[in-house]
Amino acid sequence: MANRLLLSRILAALLAFWVLFLEICSAGELLGAFVMPHGGIALDPRYFNTTNSTAKAEAWALHEACQQVGREIAALEPSVILLSTPHGVADLSNFQFYLNPRGYGWADTDNCDCPPCCYNVSAEIDGPLSLRIIESLLQKWPGANVSGLAAYGPPAQEDAEPFPLRWGEVIPLHFILPHSPLTRVMVLSQPSRRYNDSVAMIPELLQLGHDLQSYIKSETTERVVVVISADLAHTHLSSGPYGYSNASEPFDLAVGEWVKGVNGTALLETAAVLVDRALSCGYTGLVMLHGVLQAVGLSSWVPRLYANYHPSYYGMMVASFLPK
Repeated sequence: MANRLLLSRILAALLAFWVLFLEICSAGELLGAFVMPHGGIALDPRYFNTTNSTAKAEAWALHEACQQVGREIAALEPSVILLSTPHGVADLSNFQFYLNPRGYGWADTDNCDCPPCCYNVSAEIDGPLSLRIIESLLQKWPGANVSGLAAYGPPAQEDAEPFPLRWGEVIPLHFILPHSPLTRVMVLSQPSRRYNDSVAMIPELLQLGHDLQSYIKSETTERVVVVISADLAHTHLSSGPYGYSNASEPFDLAVGEWVKGVNGTALLETAAVLVDRALSCGYTGLVMLHGVLQAVGLSSWVPRLYANYHPSYYGMMVASFLPK
């Protein structure tokens, strides 16, 4: 009797261990998150038309940091890259996933247009996974502002033409995909209401970040890297297209403080007060990323700020968040 009881306990323990083992093996994993610029100056500083030696050095520092991030992402061996873009094909209200099986596009660099300065990118887009994420989010939050875009045919149709990509997607991927050519990409386009309502969107962005991380962990087996395509304040110079604002420098510094300490106050309060005057195209993506990091636990991340400069009228930043 005692032997049977002991045996049943051993079998129960083994079963519990096996269930736990299967859960661990079947769980998706967020390998890390990165912030990369999409400014043409960082893409190829050789064509940056300036006589300011400091600005030129800053442009090269940003470029070299992007190259380093491309190598670091490759070392993580992700199966999927989730790329947030503020300059994609955008809906007025909805966050949109691209659903074609491939994307193709080009970018040029400041002071050298395409042609001859054409930087082309072709990416394998994971439309089926994007569709499953959309369905999951809509089941959890009926009426959520999330949808998908299919160009020239049904969603995820294998022989569809490539989805059009431009600088918001092409420049970060230009630094990443040469090192990770087999990695699939999901592209999430920020809605165009970000231009006027980015602060009002903060709660929604944080929730979306939480939900994306929850899906990655619980409903996939993918090894995922998140990349936020983002430039900072666009009002550093009076000669720039948006003029000068004294909010530009403190905005960029606040975002840098957010990175260095994974400091929600710096991003969600200090930078939020400044963003409407600083004019940052990347702010909503950064807030969404904070929601992703928050879902894991802010103390779980090792942040690194590689570069935070404004060699021209707009600020650019390269940063990473890796698990401890």
